[in-house]
Amino acid sequence: MDPILFVFEVLPVLLGLLVAGFVAVRAYRNRAQFFKVVRGLVLVLAVAALVVLLCSELAASLSSGEFEDSNDLIGVVFVVFMIWLSTVLVSLIALYPGLTSRADFMSWFRREPANFITLWGLTGAATLILWYAGTEHIGRESLATDRLLLVIAAYLMISMAFDLLAPVLATMRGTLRHLSREGKLNMMLLATAWMGIPAAEFALDIVPEKVLNFHDANPYSWVILVLFIVIARSVQSAGFLGLVVSPETETLRRDGFRAFDIPRGVYLICDSRPDLTFSLFSELCTLPLRPDAKLPPEEGSAKATLEFLIPNGLVVTREFPDNVRLKYNLQVTPTMWLTETPGDRKIAPTSLTVLTDTMTRFMEANLNSIVLLEGVEYLVTHNGFRKVLKLLDALNETAWISRARLLVTIDPKAFDTKDLALLERDRTVVRGAEGIEELKRESMVAAAFE
Repeated sequence: MDPILFVFEVLPVLLGLLVAGFVAVRAYRNRAQFFKVVRGLVLVLAVAALVVLLCSELAASLSSGEFEDSNDLIGVVFVVFMIWLSTVLVSLIALYPGLTSRADFMSWFRREPANFITLWGLTGAATLILWYAGTEHIGRESLATDRLLLVIAAYLMISMAFDLLAPVLATMRGTLRHLSREGKLNMMLLATAWMGIPAAEFALDIVPEKVLNFHDANPYSWVILVLFIVIARSVQSAGFLGLVVSPETETLRRDGFRAFDIPRGVYLICDSRPDLTFSLFSELCTLPLRPDAKLPPEEGSAKATLEFLIPNGLVVTREFPDNVRLKYNLQVTPTMWLTETPGDRKIAPTSLTVLTDTMTRFMEANLNSIVLLEGVEYLVTHNGFRKVLKLLDALNETAWISRARLLVTIDPKAFDTKDLALLERDRTVVRGAEGIEELKRESMVAAAFE
């Protein structure tokens, strides 16, 4: 085999297929959550399209041009399909941020089939039909065919402009979900790589061959490989996917009612053991509010009233989930386990982006929810104090916007004075059993007839 052919065409394709295999293994290992997320399905489609392109490139290289026409067609289809997938991702983030899970997306799609994602996809399909019909009619090597590539280029450039401007406009409107610095960097790298792959295929492969008649050694496959590795890294960090946690209302309810309901906000509960915080969380989720409780004036709808009376909860803990459920009467409340062991409803302590994304999604999707985070010390051990503090600050903002109750329990002895002061900043500090009892007394609900 010609060494130049091997280095510039065969080797990068083989490495690209290995990277695709890596992504496939990661997806399979996390399939319990991976395929619940719409963006996970989009990633599968993108990797599948890239594998088809790589196999086509390999076949064309090894067959001495026998599959050249088919490879050209696959390349153009890949450019349009891949850049459309990028607009799908941006739309899910900037235009339709509530459509996180696959079930929610399909339900929305059935109700609103004529949406931006569909319309732009149909525009891409029409672009391909126009290009294919033109090339079949006038030939693939004519000047008119080269001009038809301008239509593909226009679709590519408009899509890239949308991908860049939509998040900016969403941020200005305040509709874009808050991301940590790590999350923003990951998203920017992902967007750059995702848009860069079809742009590289078009500008470095299709245009040189069809317009400039350039068939010598071309490094475009290496460019695509590097960009694909960036996407694979995003999957490895799992910040791109996050987890979808479906809310569950506790069916096991203890006798009696609770006469308190702590205000919406963020609470830092300082105690050497988390038992009291778990007990408070359990009371809020399993003890119904007294029947004659006066509802806040802002609870105007039946759904809002139900969310106020029977809040949904989420637990993120270092303790074994089965022990938590048994000890605190939490039968169906979703419990995320901080552990390095992969699996369903498990988050690695180093995956702070996943943790932030998961908790943020839950609070945004379930107003008036109650979220308990236990294991801050464990997170600090694996990531350092500053990174964990940024995570907590990001959750603060989401809790206030979504009117959630966020309970963060820590052992104050595990932190020095300076770090403890930073943790207590912008959070309601509750100290031990006396503090929890005082919080309950201050949060007594009034009767409707009072």
